[in-house]
Amino acid sequence: MTVTVAPREVVDQVHRASRSHGCDPDLADRLATEIAFCEIHHGGGIAAWVGLVDAGDGRLAEAAHGPFRLAAAEVVARSTGSARLTFDPPLPLAVIARSLRDLERRGVRCTPGVDSAAVLTGTDPVPSLELALGEPVRAGTSRSDGASEAAYHDGLPVDRTLWQRLSDAAADFLVSEAILDAALEPTS
Repeated sequence: MTVTVAPREVVDQVHRASRSHGCDPDLADRLATEIAFCEIHHGGGIAAWVGLVDAGDGRLAEAAHGPFRLAAAEVVARSTGSARLTFDPPLPLAVIARSLRDLERRGVRCTPGVDSAAVLTGTDPVPSLELALGEPVRAGTSRSDGASEAAYHDGLPVDRTLWQRLSDAAADFLVSEAILDAALEPTS
C-alpha cells in the first residue's frame, strides 16, 4: 500500500528523522536531498534510509558522509585525471545518487555512472566508484528532468509502512507543545 507525498515532505521528514538519529544539521540536510532525489529518480530512497537506521551502530551518520567523500575524490580526479573510491561497507545508492548526477553535470564521469544506475534502486549497494574526467552532461538532457517535473506536479507514491517509520523517527526530533508552553509559563 502506498501514500502520495510531496518531494518537499520527503526532504523535511528525512532531515528531522536523521537529526533524531544523531546526524548534525549539515549531514541531515545533505542526506535529505540525496534521499529525496533517489526516491524521485530511482525509488528506494526511503527504504535505504530505514535500512541504514536498522543497521544501527551509527551507520546512518557514517553513510551520510558518502557525498563528502565523493567530493574529495572529485578533487583528486581533477588533479590526476582519475580517482577510485571504495565504500566499506558499501553505501546504498540513495545516499549518493544526486551527487553522482551532479558530478556528471560537472564533467566527471563515474563508473558505474548515473545512466547505468537507471536500473538500480536506492537500496542497491555501491561498493566502489571509478571517477574520470569527461565532458559535462547538460542539465536538460537527463532522463531525470521529467521525473522531477512529474514528482513536483503529481507527488511521489511511497510505501506507507516505510513512510510511517520515517514519520515516527521525524517526530522524535520535534519538541512537544507541553515543553514549549512550560518555557513560557512564569516561574514562581
